[in-house]
Amino acid sequence: MKYLLLTVLLLSSQIYSQTFTKITNTPPSQDGGASRGVNWIDYDNDGKLDLFVTRGPSAGATAYLYHNEGNGVFTKITSGPLVSTSMKADGSSWGDFNNDGNVDLCVATWWNQIDFLFQNNGGGNFSFLNTNPISSFAGYSETCSWGDYNNDGMIDLYITNSAAASKNYLYKNLGAGNFQKIDTGLVVNEVDSSRGAAWIDIDNDKDVDLFICNENHNINSVFRNDGNGNFTKITNTALTQIQGEWWSASWGDYDNDGWLDVFTSNWGGKNALYKNNGNWNFTTVTNDTIVNDAGKNAITGWGDYDNDGDLDMFVTQSYGSSALNNMLYKNMKMESGTASFQRISAGDLTNNNGWTYGFAWGDYDRDGDLDIFCANTFNENDINALYRNDNNNGNKWLEIKCEGVTTNRSAIGSKIRVKAVINGQSVWQVREIDGQNGYCSQTLEQHFGLGNATVIDSLKIEWQSGAVSVFTNVAVNKFYKAIEGQSSLVGVSNNTIVQPKDYKLNQNFPNPFNPATKITFTLPVNEFATLKVFDVSGREVGSLLSEEKQAGHYEIEFDGSDLSSGIYFYSLHTTGYSETKNMVLLK
Repeated sequence: MKYLLLTVLLLSSQIYSQTFTKITNTPPSQDGGASRGVNWIDYDNDGKLDLFVTRGPSAGATAYLYHNEGNGVFTKITSGPLVSTSMKADGSSWGDFNNDGNVDLCVATWWNQIDFLFQNNGGGNFSFLNTNPISSFAGYSETCSWGDYNNDGMIDLYITNSAAASKNYLYKNLGAGNFQKIDTGLVVNEVDSSRGAAWIDIDNDKDVDLFICNENHNINSVFRNDGNGNFTKITNTALTQIQGEWWSASWGDYDNDGWLDVFTSNWGGKNALYKNNGNWNFTTVTNDTIVNDAGKNAITGWGDYDNDGDLDMFVTQSYGSSALNNMLYKNMKMESGTASFQRISAGDLTNNNGWTYGFAWGDYDRDGDLDIFCANTFNENDINALYRNDNNNGNKWLEIKCEGVTTNRSAIGSKIRVKAVINGQSVWQVREIDGQNGYCSQTLEQHFGLGNATVIDSLKIEWQSGAVSVFTNVAVNKFYKAIEGQSSLVGVSNNTIVQPKDYKLNQNFPNPFNPATKITFTLPVNEFATLKVFDVSGREVGSLLSEEKQAGHYEIEFDGSDLSSGIYFYSLHTTGYSETKNMVLLK
């Protein structure tokens, strides 16, 4: 008992630090001026996260677009409608609205200006769709979010407005680049000075519900999706009880119980955290540091910055009477067994001394940890900031990009569940692919910290179409692409997508198989493999993952010396390739 008490006291007194380094010698950290929204997005499908930043002064300004060249190098794009069109912008959302494989863009604008819809034509070329209904209505828009609310495989668009007596917009995707403005229903007829909006599957019924942040001493709004485009307003829940200056809402499973919880920012007051208990039952968290720090809270975002297997929180500060510092909260779930938060104050990231509007998490250098970009706006004349995560704690990770087929191509609305053994415990984590990760923030790729896990037991993708993909014994410390309907993950290494290929590894299997001889496969650099052997009843009798024998050289072995003679089946999976064959074991 004395030893247990000492352990708890030592744990509670630990001081945790952040691992971020401010990078100044790169174009994204040399521009500024009334910056607003931030998107990490691979707009040209080269496997690297590019950066898009909006700006919103009353006189208008052009946005910033930076192409990621790899190895931490960015090129500023200076031509094309995306960076030459003057916009009075706030939030922005990327999504492939025409399912052609190229992510398109909507930019929401304030100051009674039209919103802007840009079509991605591939090769870094964009067109401004000035006659589209989305680009036809002037207003005081705050942000926008793509989401397929009627499950027809095409993403629709929701845009919030905050000026007095202004309503929010809903655009239904009709296909072929055509949209219809929806003017009936509660989701487009309330007047609540809305800021952030999120399409999110709150009740795990595989359709996206709608959550809206409202300012001007209003309560937030939540609408349950009943299917076929019908919504019911939910009022008897903790989510809709507190008035405030609500700006941003970020949904994430911070306690790893399989339900998406929500953290909301309250500008000028205290933020709110709601634990999702299922069946539209939420508990308001009151006794935690994360909800007891008042401030000029702006944008929120979940991200496992230390890769330990639980979601941490970053909150920006903006528009105070003086310069402010942003807030980082470390989740103590994996350290203590209880989801609670510790505020981290030391380091570059939380000592910016200015105002930050939007931000976004994203692994721009592909080293397996989440970096962060902040759109700074102190006195509307601040320089933006890129923070590189230099985490070296050895924790494992997974990053994945999903591509829908029946589901919309961007896979927005789909859930990814990952199971791994961390600290000796089996842990499930979940992420949902969102059109808006928080007001003025977005990243379509999903990142999982895995602590000391050696392998991912199960990776399950619940596509919004209703299809489910399951992968087992997935290697850690990898970036994958998952395509709906395909039985294998596509590996990404050295920033290049590795397309499926047949290595014909079965040719190395003698048949009959002599158990006295171990079978060895040599795999290409950065590849991995899993070998499983089954008896005729389907019972698994052996399994082995590829092991690194020397730098860049992987081998996989199977020893059947413990098996009796008979017919067996082996199942071999490599990056982008799988096969099942039979073999005869003779002794």
